[in-house]
Amino acid sequence: MPKNRVIYWGIVILVATVLLWLGAQLTKRIEWILPYTGGLALAMIVGGFIYELWKNRARKHTNPPPNK
Repeated sequence: MPKNRVIYWGIVILVATVLLWLGAQLTKRIEWILPYTGGLALAMIVGGFIYELWKNRARKHTNPPPNK
């Protein structure tokens, strides 16, 4: 880390600018796939929720609570 704060903040701003530019370029190139990945993510969430419900129901049927 440079001892001069001006150099330090200059490097921080330069790196942030480069990363923002790279993110913008990447977004331009993959913009068409974003709706599909969003749909895939929603399908995974719903599928996981249904799987958890199914797993909990199976567990309740195989191990009923003890009678008092």
